[in-house]
Amino acid sequence: MRSTEDWSRAGGVIIALLAAGVSALVLMPRMLGLATGPEVEVITWLKRTESDGLTLRVPGVAEPLQGQVHHFARITVDVAPGGERAVAWATLDFKGRLGRTEVSSLGVERVPFVRRSREWVPENLAAPRLAAVVGLLEARRKALEAGEPEALRSLLAPGAPADVGGGEELERLLSLSKRRYRVEAWYVRLERDDALASELWRLEGDLPSQPVDDKGQRQLSLIRREEEFFFSPGLM
Repeated sequence: MRSTEDWSRAGGVIIALLAAGVSALVLMPRMLGLATGPEVEVITWLKRTESDGLTLRVPGVAEPLQGQVHHFARITVDVAPGGERAVAWATLDFKGRLGRTEVSSLGVERVPFVRRSREWVPENLAAPRLAAVVGLLEARRKALEAGEPEALRSLLAPGAPADVGGGEELERLLSLSKRRYRVEAWYVRLERDDALASELWRLEGDLPSQPVDDKGQRQLSLIRREEEFFFSPGLM
């Protein structure tokens, strides 16, 4: 029959084994990361967002771009000399919402990563090009609704003509009083150096002769300069 001392010794052994197991669970992912290298860590980080969810801060927009479902595929990772920075290239299939606007995107994403506290994390956003495109589209929508030609002109590609590129349609829109310009959906195709966006829009307001409530769909072309996007050739 075991004595009280025997039971105490056995309990101490069990507690030590449990503590060792917990430590192994905590340290194992980091140990595996060191063993497999930055490429696997970066890919694992991106793929984990598919179950954890993806929320993006859009430049110049108060509310976030909230993902509903997304998928990273064809991921390749370029590690910079020194092993502290990397860039992940991937295709991203994304569906989500910016407020009341549906956003759907498919195409090429470039995600810079940095090494912080032994872990690889995005330098800024997990989908910076998608966020930049949506930010530009929303800036255009707000400038159209506010009737601000100068703000619209700033969204055109450098070197574009001074005309904001909207023609009679833009003139009519800017002539409305009580103007409301809403977007039901943006469908985006992202390439390496440019993007194409299909916009489902609704325009409401008043002309001197009648009220206006129009709906439609248009294609917008965007080009990339560094990591920013601009409209080219026009805004409408």
